[in-house]
Amino acid sequence: MNCRHIIRTHLLVIAGLSLAGPLACRAPGEPTDSEGGDGDVAAGEPCDPASDPVDEAACVALATDYLPMDSDEDPYGACISDGGVYELVSDPPSSIARIEAYDEIADLLWRNGAPGRDDFTDARATYELDQGLGSRVDRREDLHYPAIPESEWDPGLDPDKQCSDTDNAINHPDRCAGPAKLRPLINDAFIAGMSGEGDPNVHAARIEAGFVWFSYISVYKEAYTCTHTAKDCDSSWAYYTGGAQADGDVIGFAELVHDYSPSTHQRIFDGILAVRCFRDLYSVDDYPTYDDLPAEGQELFDMAWEQLDDALARGVAVALRQHLLAQDDEQCSEATDANWAFVQIIGEVLDREIRERDAAAADELLGIYALSQPTTQDIDRAAELIDQTIPCG
Repeated sequence: MNCRHIIRTHLLVIAGLSLAGPLACRAPGEPTDSEGGDGDVAAGEPCDPASDPVDEAACVALATDYLPMDSDEDPYGACISDGGVYELVSDPPSSIARIEAYDEIADLLWRNGAPGRDDFTDARATYELDQGLGSRVDRREDLHYPAIPESEWDPGLDPDKQCSDTDNAINHPDRCAGPAKLRPLINDAFIAGMSGEGDPNVHAARIEAGFVWFSYISVYKEAYTCTHTAKDCDSSWAYYTGGAQADGDVIGFAELVHDYSPSTHQRIFDGILAVRCFRDLYSVDDYPTYDDLPAEGQELFDMAWEQLDDALARGVAVALRQHLLAQDDEQCSEATDANWAFVQIIGEVLDREIRERDAAAADELLGIYALSQPTTQDIDRAAELIDQTIPCG
């Protein structure tokens, strides 16, 4: 079944009622093509991530890892994920269409030469489809950070929607990454691109970095909420692959990781399968929340979630290191500012994970990201630190 086309058609039908044209997605006061800049800014070709090989030959699975292709050797019982194919819990999730939107925006903004103002306008319309990608960016929480204390909750909002409260987003910006950080990052880049202000490649790179960030925390978040909403396992899978199997036509974040580290891509997919295996072994009908799970069920989920988290961190690290190394590539000479904008954003995203492992390395990396003109030595040192700190998934 081609899950993507089912969901994409559904959302386009809905969106047709609310998006009569590309200007319908703009907030009051945002510029149209007849406002703002004088026209498209001349810009060089966008950079591709470096093609330097990623050495992960020393990486091996942990004793606690789920091994879908060797399930007799892992600590999991026989389950639906054995064999390495993701099996849906429910109907194809609408998150597939959101990652298809990510892919369409990539074609408009950073895959096919420097984007023009109309490209940003068209991309913004795709981003703002009803119940589409932008709607989930706006409310995304990063579960790597502590939850908002219950004493600060807005009683009119569901527990998992507390970041929709403005005060909570201001007071807890790390947890409320969507409204506090991602939304302004992406919206500002769209507005600048539509206005014809500055370097369009830089604006596109900031949007791409925002989408990678969103995908990273979305896969992680949906895997956890699968403990009480089983179909969220499907959303976790879809936010990573766009609705494909590991060896299929992956898009979005999965395509970026797969292109530069097939082994890391497989490790992320195995982590998603681990969470799906847990949900198969501990039915939501019998165990409707994490707290309802027996101790061994909680332990199994914790292992699966950690396996996925480690693999996702390595995936982000791969994206970061390949963009770092591209800074010295001859083909990147026309768009180094854009490439460096991506590095600075994703470097900040990965700082928490690196800091937990090696605070000194994290501090040194932040110093490199802060440079406006990094040298070849700076670039090589940053890649070395990333590989030393997060060598495997």
